[in-house]
Amino acid sequence: MKRGTRLLLLLGCVLPYMCAVLRLVFYHRAHPGALPRWIPLLMMVFLVLTILAGGALLSRAARRHSVDESTEESKLRKSSGKRVLQTGLVLYVLILLNGIRLVVEHSVPWAYAIPGLAMDIFLIAVFGWLLRRLKKTEAGDAAVGKS
Repeated sequence: MKRGTRLLLLLGCVLPYMCAVLRLVFYHRAHPGALPRWIPLLMMVFLVLTILAGGALLSRAARRHSVDESTEESKLRKSSGKRVLQTGLVLYVLILLNGIRLVVEHSVPWAYAIPGLAMDIFLIAVFGWLLRRLKKTEAGDAAVGKS
């Protein structure tokens, strides 16, 4: 996939969420005080749906592109994907540990900590699953290459 296409897809997935966050900031300035509970929950659902839809679109585009790529391009794509997945896994483990630290210090109330930590655990599981699936694919390719 070309760099411009990848950037456009990433921007298309992130831009709506950034707009929602900006809307939340302006809402909070206009209506000081506690936020209605539905706003953060709706934003969390929107984030999950954006990640899932963006992942599905990216996977579909990568699958279409991988049909006519050489062995070297395939190895380069898989090693790049592996590096990105490992970085994401480490990032979300650190975010989870920071969230646990904040809960232990009583800086974050349980009402906000439970959805946040659940989201972190969900994303860690997704990154781990994708990384394991990629490693199985690499092992299968290596077995085919040896025989």
